[in-house]
Amino acid sequence: MEDPKTSYRTKRYLTGIDWVVNAVDYASKAQSGIGNHSEIVLELENPPQLRTLQEALNRFIRKFPVLAGYPSRALNLCPYWKIPPVEQTPGLRLQIEQVDDDSQCLSSLANQVNAAFRNRGEHLVFILVHSGGKSFLGMVFDHRLLDAKGAEALLHLFQQFYRGEDHLQVSLTHPAHLNQWIEKFRAGRQLNRFLLKLTKEPLRVLPFDGRKEPCKFKVVSFNPDQSARLTAAAYASAGYLMFLPYALAKSIQIIHRSFEKKGIPGATYLIPVPMDTRSKEEARKESLFNHFSFFVFKIDSSKTGDLNALLAEIKKQMYEQVKNKIPEAIINASCLMRIASLPVTNFFLKLMSKKHFASFSFSYLNNAYQENRFMQAKVLNIFHLPRTPKPPGIGIFFNQFDNKLNVTLSYFEDLLSEEEAEQIIKSLEALGNEE
Repeated sequence: MEDPKTSYRTKRYLTGIDWVVNAVDYASKAQSGIGNHSEIVLELENPPQLRTLQEALNRFIRKFPVLAGYPSRALNLCPYWKIPPVEQTPGLRLQIEQVDDDSQCLSSLANQVNAAFRNRGEHLVFILVHSGGKSFLGMVFDHRLLDAKGAEALLHLFQQFYRGEDHLQVSLTHPAHLNQWIEKFRAGRQLNRFLLKLTKEPLRVLPFDGRKEPCKFKVVSFNPDQSARLTAAAYASAGYLMFLPYALAKSIQIIHRSFEKKGIPGATYLIPVPMDTRSKEEARKESLFNHFSFFVFKIDSSKTGDLNALLAEIKKQMYEQVKNKIPEAIINASCLMRIASLPVTNFFLKLMSKKHFASFSFSYLNNAYQENRFMQAKVLNIFHLPRTPKPPGIGIFFNQFDNKLNVTLSYFEDLLSEEEAEQIIKSLEALGNEE
């Protein structure tokens, strides 16, 4: 039997949601050769000193060798994250790019998120891009190790580490959950019934031919006045602290107009929205691995024209799923999948969703990076570049930092033309000017 005092230093059991994320990573690699990656980007007032940054990154990963781990499987069949000894931990990779024009910064950052990690123990890559006027630090991260909130929290942890704060810890204790099987099977039945109801009508999804195209991005950073107007409009239409339903409703309307122009068939939109209810403090304590569940919204395409009716439908479905404990059912049912291999898990995920997970991806993240500096440089803004899984191959992602909102459109060129993507991002940009 494992010694509970020491086993957490060599392994961390994966949750069901962790294993689902691993299956998405497996499917993404099979389809494109690139795993389930995202990139968090910090816009800095000036670039950090390179040698100091590289030395700090190398010391950081040796302080937390879990960052260089990889999935394995225990004798009890439960998958876990194997943590290497400190002496076998490599340094973190830092790449430097100088570009001629500010407009080239985003494409340089995007290139890195479209590149494969070099080996099974590499899950983080840093890239510093600067032109004459702007400096950006990107951290590409493996979703098997971090979710989006965890990525921001990890950078917060790095900043504390850089300042020399003592007693920094990340929680690695997680039980195998090889019990309460009846409860998990009941959750599985409940989830299966829920998904069957969602997929009765044909879903509206973009067709793709399997080409290995790079993921592309368009980003809008709203200024403080635009962010305040957008937040006020959300609260006035959807209710106080109801930014997510409002942003989702507006995104559905914008996607619907694009799909209509393209003549995409189907009767309904299906949008899974990740939900992480942890506080910022809790996220900092458990920054690693995945700590979310989902709401799944089904919207009839004929009911997208009326914003108030659309908001009412989104909120109704949200409240019903909370009442019926669907997010908890997803967490419990996903534990059943861990005994299967990744190819089998991926097969069942496709079967459950009838080969399509979503019409488009969506998320909203309120800032978990509670610092105004990175090392000695002032942080001007933070945004995310999520490499959307394919399918659906298109996603809209909102995030907030320091009272400023950002929205990212993530897409593939074989699904959206440059003109179509530009129309979507202009519609999203216009949200900041609405009264």
